[in-house]
Amino acid sequence: MPMFTYKGYEAGSGANVKGRIDAESERAARQTLRQKQKIIVAEIKEEKANESSKGGASFQLFAQKVSVDEMAVMVRQFATLQGAYVPLDETLKALVNQVENDTLRKTLSAVKDSVSEGKSLADSCAAYPQVFNRLYVNMVKAGESSGNLATVLERLAEFMEYQVTVRGKVVQAMVYPSIMIFASLAVVGFLLVVIVPKLTKVFKSMKITIPWYTEALIAFSTFLQTYWYVPLLTLGLGVYLFKRWIATKEGRRRFDKFLITGPVVGPVFLMLAVSRFTKTLATLLSSGVPIIAALDITKNVVNNMVLTEVLEQAKIEVQEGNSLAACINKSGIFPGLVSHMISTGEKTGEMVNMLAHVAKAYDAEVERKIAKMVSLIEPVMMILLMVISVTVIMAMILPMMDIMKQVK
Repeated sequence: MPMFTYKGYEAGSGANVKGRIDAESERAARQTLRQKQKIIVAEIKEEKANESSKGGASFQLFAQKVSVDEMAVMVRQFATLQGAYVPLDETLKALVNQVENDTLRKTLSAVKDSVSEGKSLADSCAAYPQVFNRLYVNMVKAGESSGNLATVLERLAEFMEYQVTVRGKVVQAMVYPSIMIFASLAVVGFLLVVIVPKLTKVFKSMKITIPWYTEALIAFSTFLQTYWYVPLLTLGLGVYLFKRWIATKEGRRRFDKFLITGPVVGPVFLMLAVSRFTKTLATLLSSGVPIIAALDITKNVVNNMVLTEVLEQAKIEVQEGNSLAACINKSGIFPGLVSHMISTGEKTGEMVNMLAHVAKAYDAEVERKIAKMVSLIEPVMMILLMVISVTVIMAMILPMMDIMKQVK
């Protein structure tokens, strides 16, 4: 069915409106807007096939640009308006006017039109998977079914804000190490490309015998000046091959396993994954989503193939009537605290509270671990930089001392 975009104003209030509508023809679209939505159309035109947002490839590409931060703000506004008992169509209209992201605004406008046509909010959002993921759609569906949409949106807003906070902390923790690494490489590069060549000219003019380590350093410096592009090409090739490797199922599994079991960073990544898993599952269950559907959604949220396979197996076993705690514990990957708290929740009927406690505990532990790692990075990088700098300087100074002895 063709899609039309329109501009006009409400017959009662005279307020300007715009949006999109499905109709068999332009005449049918005008009639529907006038009779059902009480909108007097000032301008209407049919969208081309490649411009249609429903399933259109171009829209899918644009929709990928909606960030988690922007979604979190929108959901918070949505929850606030619904909590104030604003009608759903008025809420969606207000969101369309408030949202700054063009893709999100167009999507919300299309959702508003779909809801006005009688579809549920969850089904309307499900038509745009690049903007509204399964977590969002299922929670909205549970909220509509239970009549607690405002409460569910509140929980969803809190969850999305939690995601933004965690991501911000991880990015913030990576900024300082990145600056230190860049600074170290810049200092070493300056010594090799600027200082070493100048001293090399002095050695050649004096025609002195230099030690092997100084010759090796000069050779490496000459190589960098002549074939500077080789390290860059090697780095680029390495990144390309690494991406090709993790694009394979086995490569992804091995890399994900290393992330949660490797030294130093392994415990941090595992705690992040556990926190994400327990927080997501608690949010879904508290919103009324059945545990099977909740596990099916959660397995994709952890973003780790090893843990995804564990949760997929857990979903199958829970369907067969087995305990979730037993499935988690049998995997040998999740910490014992997780299975113990889930077991307690299953026995007492307080699963949501137990999961929330686990998520809170691991969030605090992740913060401590990251803070500790960042505090250790500075001295380690300073020592490494000092060792490299002293090695380069000594390799060049020792021959200079020989020259001074000859002069005396």
